[in-house]
Amino acid sequence: MSATTPGVVRPAIPADAAGIGSCHLTCWRETYGELLSTAFFAARDPDRFAANWARLLADPDQSPVVVAVVDGEVAGFAQAAPSRDEPPVRAEELTTLYLRVAQHGSGLGQALLGAVLGSRPASLWVAEENPRARRFYARNGFRPDGARQVVDSWEGLAEIRLVR
Repeated sequence: MSATTPGVVRPAIPADAAGIGSCHLTCWRETYGELLSTAFFAARDPDRFAANWARLLADPDQSPVVVAVVDGEVAGFAQAAPSRDEPPVRAEELTTLYLRVAQHGSGLGQALLGAVLGSRPASLWVAEENPRARRFYARNGFRPDGARQVVDSWEGLAEIRLVR
């Protein structure tokens, strides 16, 4: 896959679960590889990721998931859902948006965001030390609101909340 390979963004279907699971773990490694330990990733089971996505995609009460497909493979995915924050600062939260590094700059990240949120107000949490993602969200109108959390289960990774 290359950044110039055209892709398509479409609603995810149950048959995408294995592809999303594989993409999810790969994107974690690509995104957080310098922020988290090798042991963190070694403890993650790709089959469990696929099984979790299979359950989510089969649940009619879950918010829709969209995928970016390049050359027949899932290269990214996104989901927006009702906010998990208490109290919510926005009704919707971008709960996940990941895109393989090979597709950065291709427009697929923008297409994923547009497919799940459009230009609606929302919140999201992003790793504090993820400047690329923070620039992407800033270009899309998201700004830090001062909220910060440390995720113990992620080896103390610090996240900040962005809102628009």
